[in-house]
Amino acid sequence: MLEVYYWYLLVPCLAMVVLGLTTKKWERSIWSFIGPALLAAFNTYFLLPSKNLLSIIGGNFFYTLIFGIIYWIIYTVSDDSYNDSDDHKAIIFLCSVVPVVLCFLIWIGGALHSSMSVRPTYDSISKEYSKSTEAPTFKRGETPIALSPVTVLNRVRKSASDIPHSQYYSVSKNVQAQYYKGKPVYVIPIEYNGFFEMRNAKTIPGYFIIDATKQNATPKFVKQPYKYATSAYFNRDASRQIYRKANSWLSLGAPQLEINDNGKPYWVQTVYKSEFLSHRVNFEKLHVAVLDAQTGDVKIYSLKGMPKFIDEGITTETADLINRDFGKYKHGFWNAHFGKTDVIKPTGNGVEDGVTSIFNRDGSISYFTDFTTDKTGSDSAMGYSMINARTGKLTYYKASNLMDSDGAIHNANQDYKAQQWKANMPVLYNINGNPTWVMTILDSTHAIRGYYYLNASDQSIYAQGTTPISALDDYRQALVNNGGVNSNTAKASFKRVTGVVDRVAIVSSKNKAMFTLKGSNTIYTVNTNDYDFANLIRPGDQLSFKASVINGKSIGNISSLENKTLKN
Repeated sequence: MLEVYYWYLLVPCLAMVVLGLTTKKWERSIWSFIGPALLAAFNTYFLLPSKNLLSIIGGNFFYTLIFGIIYWIIYTVSDDSYNDSDDHKAIIFLCSVVPVVLCFLIWIGGALHSSMSVRPTYDSISKEYSKSTEAPTFKRGETPIALSPVTVLNRVRKSASDIPHSQYYSVSKNVQAQYYKGKPVYVIPIEYNGFFEMRNAKTIPGYFIIDATKQNATPKFVKQPYKYATSAYFNRDASRQIYRKANSWLSLGAPQLEINDNGKPYWVQTVYKSEFLSHRVNFEKLHVAVLDAQTGDVKIYSLKGMPKFIDEGITTETADLINRDFGKYKHGFWNAHFGKTDVIKPTGNGVEDGVTSIFNRDGSISYFTDFTTDKTGSDSAMGYSMINARTGKLTYYKASNLMDSDGAIHNANQDYKAQQWKANMPVLYNINGNPTWVMTILDSTHAIRGYYYLNASDQSIYAQGTTPISALDDYRQALVNNGGVNSNTAKASFKRVTGVVDRVAIVSSKNKAMFTLKGSNTIYTVNTNDYDFANLIRPGDQLSFKASVINGKSIGNISSLENKTLKN
């Protein structure tokens, strides 16, 4: 940290020395230097300024300007009896004004170049493009539906009495998704209530952990005392400790807490090295700073070389930045602000920093974000991205005529106006070949009331249920009823069915007939526009047909329907 402090004061320090040597007025130079030196010390320790070279030059401009102003005010403006020589004024000009102007020109030039030369930033994003039909498929009983983080926080806060000396602590708002011993969990840090509470408590006693996918999961307090935390002060602040130990690295967002398979806590922060005289981020060269929360040791890893227990080496703030640069800078700076060809923006409906953490079936975590057009008032999704939380690779699924997450939330909320429940954490999945918004329904206390599935192309197709599975089954049946089924969907299988009709219902308003066969509780659905004689089906008829059946429910329109009784 001292190294950064010295670099920020390089130019004003040189100005002080030169003025002292040439004018022989050392007292004047030293007293003028004290002001910017104290300000720089405060700023470096408490605000942790960027270690980027361009930022350091900007800091030198600012502190040299203050030094020159103080020098001039104290010994020329405020002292009426003081009559400086022309030579002395020239020296002051050369030692104060010239360095200030040079630093300013370099700083403003680099800042403008960083802001306007953004195409290299876009190019550095690891990305691939895909179709929405190739998006992750929702599989019954296999795709984890995570608890909403606001629900998790509500449950954890009710368990706050489990914390020893709980008066010193509060529950953090940061909910960290990760796999612990192969199972998806949320880790919730504990924070100090303030400076004096930290002095009394000495350490944080542990953290909470909760199963991320069980609807009725309860949080468990884990006793793993640790010293360094984002809520701590002075040298025990996690961000400051990483800043001190990783002098040459720049951070992208705040550290996140993760635990290894033994439950030991670590703070994880995405870091990078900037380009020469530029603020630009090169996403190809991201690294991870890992702080041992108990000992304070800091190690830097490449994304490929970081420990296996870290699931989100790319933190949520970094993922949000990747999404924003990806959507904005495909055709450079001028197009991003004027032409806006192909400019899209993330909706920001994620639970944290504009992204939603998704637990994948393969044991990895991805960040989900949907994109909409840059036009005001639009509710159509242009596509959505999945960012691998370990590698940073962005996969963009292009879509057309799809509702965005804002529209999905609004539609779901309309069905719960009376109860005043709200849809939360919308995620887009591919269900039976249909892009579908999957949402959790919460009441005013953030308790889970159910799940809502909404077709992203047709808002008239939706389903709700008290569990993800029941809502999924009802949604698949809704697809059948509306003819929105893809027979190539996983878990679906067409098979020849024969049997005698047990019960039948003709729904003329929807042009369909529904029936069951003797000895089976599966409800089959046939479109009467395809088979007009289906209107004549009666109990006791002998039928033969092909149908796609999933988990005991008809999810595909019947094909090759034959009524043997009617033929006779």
